[in-house]
Amino acid sequence: MSGKRRVARKDFETVVGVLGNPVRRSIIRKLSEGPDYTLRLSNELNIAQQLAAKHLKVIRNAELVDVVRQKSNRGADKNVFHLNKFYSLQIDFSPALYNERLISFNNPGQWIQHDNHMERLEEQVKDMEEDSLDPDDVTPLSQIIHVIDDELDGLEKRRARLLYIRNLALGAAQNALEEMDRRKKQIVHHIVDQGPTSVKVLSRTFQLREDVIRDIVSELEKEGLVKKENNIIQLRDFI
Repeated sequence: MSGKRRVARKDFETVVGVLGNPVRRSIIRKLSEGPDYTLRLSNELNIAQQLAAKHLKVIRNAELVDVVRQKSNRGADKNVFHLNKFYSLQIDFSPALYNERLISFNNPGQWIQHDNHMERLEEQVKDMEEDSLDPDDVTPLSQIIHVIDDELDGLEKRRARLLYIRNLALGAAQNALEEMDRRKKQIVHHIVDQGPTSVKVLSRTFQLREDVIRDIVSELEKEGLVKKENNIIQLRDFI
């Protein structure tokens, strides 16, 4: 996948499992504001300290935080939790569409396209950091944030429109396959939705033996709907 760095499937399931709980979402939101410890988190979220500790353990086991032991001048030392991941979680679904992805954005140099505008914004922030930040820098930093938020809003609206059109196209493809055998229809729809694939992937996706998948693919080849080259199954080209 170009343009974005996807992470492993198990990481997706882990993050969804953590974020599926509203208390854990609230804890992660608070930690996004800065490192914190159990007692203060429980007080600010108005939950029992024991409950906060229980959910922090789940978040820690998911490796979404680092824990630093901090000495205290008053009372016992405490564990301070720091978020350590840079993730964007996206799930799109509709009558004809389902997409899910977990994207890591902590190293944009690996995948970002050259963009003078974004580079200027990034340089502005880094220049201010190098000059020793003070309260007077909050206003220009806020202005940069609002510029970015406006652009993200525009991108999200464009993305919503593209998802709507993609759903229309997938729905039309489903209608075109309506009279087809169910298994054949599922395999063709998977290729339309996900792109070229393999027998192993189809076997895992549909929980069918690989020999069964090969037989179905052979029938689809005879019908002229798909072609198989170097173990990759894709839709036949129509000119």
